[in-house]
This record gives sequence, structure tokens and C-alpha cells, in this order.
Amino acid sequence: MSIIAEYSMDSEGLVFERTVRDVDVRLEVERAYATDPSRPILFVWAWSDDFEAFEAALEDDPTVTDVQRFSTVEGRRLYRLQVTEETDVVLYPIWVGLGGEGLEATIHDGRWHSRVRFPDRDALSEYESRLAELGVSIQLHRLYDASEGTERLAAHDALTDEQRETLRLAYERGFFDIPRRATAADLASELGVSRQAVSERLRRGYAALVERYVD
Repeated sequence: MSIIAEYSMDSEGLVFERTVRDVDVRLEVERAYATDPSRPILFVWAWSDDFEAFEAALEDDPTVTDVQRFSTVEGRRLYRLQVTEETDVVLYPIWVGLGGEGLEATIHDGRWHSRVRFPDRDALSEYESRLAELGVSIQLHRLYDASEGTERLAAHDALTDEQRETLRLAYERGFFDIPRRATAADLASELGVSRQAVSERLRRGYAALVERYVD
């Protein structure tokens, strides 16, 4: 019986490691395919306040090559690029080899956030073991039965630690009050992150709560 795992992990050793370290950006992988599994081609959406800095960072990032900008839509840009042999850990051939299916992958706050369908729990366990051997540890946030939709929370509930921290601070500082007593910039300053990061955490936090308690 297939299961869906939602997890996060540090970007160290993975594709875009240098870019996400040097530039404030959010990335979302729209599609991945490969004739060479160790060097998959990615179509990636990017959100950034400084696209020039982001594109310069991509040019200097040894983990990607053949970067092409495809389109700009409502403040975001779509890029096509290829993962290089300089990337220490390429996840694509690992989960594909275990019969997995990538459903979602984003990078924000310096971490990868992924949702992958595995054929069973043994495949997920093997995936975690292989990543551990490569020095990559994952933090499992949600695990549920893909066919029955029976959600089983892991050590954490529907929210990531960052989302929970941001939502709690927003509530305490009056971000949800009418009239509002705190802005996203206020929260960003107190948390030591960018306004974009605060906005991302809040939006994904809202979505997680709606999915669990409303939908």
C-alpha cells in the first residue's frame, strides 16, 4: 500500500546549495526528468526580490549548468537547468530507483521541503537509510496512506517548526488583530529572516491547517 511522506532537509550537499546560501530566494521544482539519472534536468520556478543577484548566483553555482530563463509570470520566473556532477547528493535517482514519485519539492529558508509517494513503508525506510549513508538526514513531518487518505503525523504535527514559530509570534504580536498591530516586516525583524520568508511560512502554515482541519 503506497504512502506519501512530507519531509524537509538541509540544503548542504544538494543542488542549489551555494545559491540558496548566498541569495534570498524561494524555489519550486515544477518538473524533473533525466536521460542521465545522476544529472536530471529541472524546471524550476523562482521568487526573489533581486533576480539579477539570483541569476548571478546560479552562474557561480557548481551544482547547476545550462541555465535558461523561460518566462516571467506575476513576479516569478521559470528556469530550465541541469544538475551537474559537482552535486554531492542527487536525490532523483534514489527515490526513482525505489519506485517513488516526486509530488512536490521547494526550497526556502535554506531547506528543501519535499513530498514523495513511496510504494510502501519499506521503500521509505530504505530511502532514509541511503540518505543517512550520504550524510543527509531528513525531518519527517507527515506520513499518510496515499490510497485511503488516512493521515498519520510523525514526530511533528501538520506544521513545520518554522511555520509554528512564525504563526505563534504573529498571533502574540497582533498580526491577526483588526486593526493589525504588527506587520510582516515587524515579524521578519524579530525572527531575523526576510519578509518573503515570513510570508512563505504564513501561507504554507495556513494551507497546512486548512488541509488538516477544514478540507
